[in-house]
Amino acid sequence: MRKTLLALFAFILLANANCQEEANIKNEKKAIIAVIEGETNSFYNRDFKRFAACYVQDDTFIRLGNSGSGYNYIVGWDGFTDIFGDWFENNSDPIKNNEVKKNYKIKVYEDCAWVVFDQGNKSKGKFIRNNIGVNFLEKVNGEWKIVYLSRVESSTN
Repeated sequence: MRKTLLALFAFILLANANCQEEANIKNEKKAIIAVIEGETNSFYNRDFKRFAACYVQDDTFIRLGNSGSGYNYIVGWDGFTDIFGDWFENNSDPIKNNEVKKNYKIKVYEDCAWVVFDQGNKSKGKFIRNNIGVNFLEKVNGEWKIVYLSRVESSTN
């Protein structure tokens, strides 16, 4: 009887720990999506302070993208702010955000996460995928921050 009760108690503890871990991962995924979408919203609102707060601000930061005939590659926070700081200054008027991100695939680890998603716009109620987004995030002082961002132009919708 005692062995049965101990086994039952162990099972309940393991089941509870597993449920709690699933809930924690679900909450982490929500927080990660909030950072990614917050970065996009602050871009369209032309809020550089909020935009910058979404990123790891050191030499490990990387941004990679392609468009049409070429690509851009920025390494380090200083290189990023040299380009985007000036861009925000010269384009200060907020514009409407028609960008949509969906089909998130997120793998959460203890202090980092890997995220892949479709990025596009809605046109006449239909989603048109323009890019595949890839982000790698790290937890900095308990908050998710983007340390790697890439956008690859999609050849198909």
